[in-house]
Amino acid sequence: MRAFRHLSRVAVVLALAWAAACTSIPPSSNGGPPPRTHAPAAAAAASAAAKATPAALRVASSGDYAPFSSIDSQGVRSGLDIEVAERFAHDVGLPLDWVPLTWANIDAATVRDGFDVAMSGVTLRPDRALIGRYTRPMATTGAVAVVRAADAGRFATPDALDRPDVRLAVNSGGHLERVTRARFPHAVILPQSRNAAVPLTLRDGRADAAISDTAEAHMWLNADLVELPPFTVDHKGYLLPIEQAGLATQLDAWLRAREADGWLNAARVRWLGQEASMDAASAARQAVAALIRLRLDLMPAVVAAKRSANLPIEDRAQEARVLERVRGQVPADPGRAAAVYSVLIEMAKAVQRDALPLATAPPLDSVRVAIGRIDETLCAELQSLPASPQAAWQSALSRTLGESPDVAALSRALAY
Repeated sequence: MRAFRHLSRVAVVLALAWAAACTSIPPSSNGGPPPRTHAPAAAAAASAAAKATPAALRVASSGDYAPFSSIDSQGVRSGLDIEVAERFAHDVGLPLDWVPLTWANIDAATVRDGFDVAMSGVTLRPDRALIGRYTRPMATTGAVAVVRAADAGRFATPDALDRPDVRLAVNSGGHLERVTRARFPHAVILPQSRNAAVPLTLRDGRADAAISDTAEAHMWLNADLVELPPFTVDHKGYLLPIEQAGLATQLDAWLRAREADGWLNAARVRWLGQEASMDAASAARQAVAALIRLRLDLMPAVVAAKRSANLPIEDRAQEARVLERVRGQVPADPGRAAAVYSVLIEMAKAVQRDALPLATAPPLDSVRVAIGRIDETLCAELQSLPASPQAAWQSALSRTLGESPDVAALSRALAY
């Protein structure tokens, strides 16, 4: 089996969980986002004009997810994503309009255009890629379990937590709750509506472990708590509604510029620690690896749609269209783009062949449109990649995708 790390037990269960929701997404007839049929033409035109010259930048933030986004009792906001949002708004000359965000309603808010961009430690996930668009990632974390030091011998590894007598506290409604339910199907899950309650539930004995990520958990740790090894590799980026293509392009270009001048790395180290430090080339390799994984994570939905329509996995005409499109999207080096995507197409078919059947199948056109949005971002990265040797690419890709002959081939195609 040509497996990649993203096809872990967690990824497969997550695919099963979000596939049913995909079926409600209507296909697009023109290759763009599904039309908003409820809005009259005049109102749609007025909305488009307002987006062209917004009065403010509407940034969604949960305020409960340190070190990315926090708000204190006085209403003062702090965190890495708060700092990024404030600097970006300043640089583009727009006032900030903070929009309250809960993890349980982020998907609905994305679909209804309830914000311009969500900046609150948002994880790149395939289900959200179907209803929105992501920027390049700017940080990498991993889901972790935190246990009391007194229980470290009892819970030496994450596997030891997957038992019916183990209680796991986790913030409700977000990525970590889904990961927790997928990774620990036999444990008792205790969702907490307030993120701050998660470590308290562990400390007061109501839970045996608390699930967080490597960035947030470091802020909890003291002599009484122990962090187990990470069991996922997750990438943090910014989520925008589908309609915000222009803002996404502008924000991506700004993020690349702030990586290049060192400002973003200084902020990342300040909030996440020295272990999060990356130079601009490393950040670019991380972005490419994360976007490739996001693309591959949609392949179980692609093959489910193909099976539902009695279509074969291999579609040479579609492959040719993809290669032609990416050549045009990377004018600086179209041959390199085609070489990279030739490998990605083979990787995608390998994932489709190995994918487990899904109970429901999303519309194939809608999934392809979502993949096209990812490709826009990925091709923008390929267009501006700094030079990196094959060994550096192999390291970056393997961390996210695991080791395989295809990853080695991809490293060769990307290296120069």
